[in-house]
Amino acid sequence: MTRVIDVLGSLRAVIVGIIRRPKDALIVVLLLLFAVAAWKLKVERRKSEELAGKVEGLPPGTQQIIQIAHDRVITRWRDGPTKIEYQDRYLPPEGSLQVITKEGSHTQPPELKIKDYGLTFRLGGGAIYSERLLLEADAKLAYWKRYSALVGVTSQFAGLSFSRHVDDFTPFHNLELFGLAGLSWRGTFRFGMGVRSNF
Repeated sequence: MTRVIDVLGSLRAVIVGIIRRPKDALIVVLLLLFAVAAWKLKVERRKSEELAGKVEGLPPGTQQIIQIAHDRVITRWRDGPTKIEYQDRYLPPEGSLQVITKEGSHTQPPELKIKDYGLTFRLGGGAIYSERLLLEADAKLAYWKRYSALVGVTSQFAGLSFSRHVDDFTPFHNLELFGLAGLSWRGTFRFGMGVRSNF
């Protein structure tokens, strides 16, 4: 029950902050609108890339082309005499890509194995807002595509954290939004949100 009261108190503090500082709230709203617009633009660009990849085709005698660009694995392959298939998959920084070519199958394209989930151990850090701005250090323990589970610590509290890479709607490939929930050094529940990066 005390946790619910703490969360409601935090929401009340946010609402009071918006009323007292409308200019700051407007800046946050404009930043969110900018992020949504950038995400929509990126989605439309990927759709146009897919259409161009299918229309462009493959060079004669080529069965499959694999491109790796930052966090994307783009595959184009021939499926019949004229049909070209296109696939664009996300490759997390913690993930790996394996290209398997089977012996004696020269006519078939190599098989791709993308590991986009699993356990890991990556140190990172960032800034978090929980009643005030705090520095944060953490260790990433597991990942699934753009999402991760971490343990984090600040000067006032420590706990479990969940994060998401924001590279699909921002130009930053090593930036994540995260929320950290845990107990303060006095034993009270604390929650905060912020941005982090891997070291």
